[in-house]
Amino acid sequence: MKANNIVPLSVLMVLQFAVVSLVNQSAFDISYVDILKDTSGAMLAIGAVSGWLSHLMPPGLKNVLVFWRWNNVLPGHQLSERERRIDTVLLKARVYEFELLKLNNSEQNSYWYKEFYRPSNKQDEVTSTHRAYLLYRDAAAVSFVSVCALLVAKQFLGEYLPEVSYQSLWVFAFAIVGFSIAARNAGNRLVTTAVAISLNA
Repeated sequence: MKANNIVPLSVLMVLQFAVVSLVNQSAFDISYVDILKDTSGAMLAIGAVSGWLSHLMPPGLKNVLVFWRWNNVLPGHQLSERERRIDTVLLKARVYEFELLKLNNSEQNSYWYKEFYRPSNKQDEVTSTHRAYLLYRDAAAVSFVSVCALLVAKQFLGEYLPEVSYQSLWVFAFAIVGFSIAARNAGNRLVTTAVAISLNA
């Protein structure tokens, strides 16, 4: 699933750097768009770099970046009762220990994974939502690693990077927030989709 996300992840990174270029030069560099047309050379290199950067941050920290908290940072740590597609009465009847699970986020995630995700993970709805979650989570992580690397480079090699302004790095901050929110929404949707499909099976 992560391998299938390399191309869209690369496109998101190219677009992000295009905006950084726009901020720094006050003129859009069309060459960034031209890169998107070449699916062989440049995009292959960008894909390799994006994939590498996405693996520099461990999954636990990526999830922290998505959910903005240190504990209980997997989507399945919350079994939602507020999703309109889920019959709450049926959910509580199916999950006898529902009220107890609500008090233990870790157990919620284990139960969700075993009872709801695994039986439905081949369904197209679940697969596409899971893929979206991984894509936006990795995009947030790559943006975070990129801005940290540029900040360090600007701090210690500033004379070699006069064209990169500190103001342009705000592009990454906005991207991180945007990608994190998108990943969180996709993660929550993944949980409720798996529950809804399993309950209706």
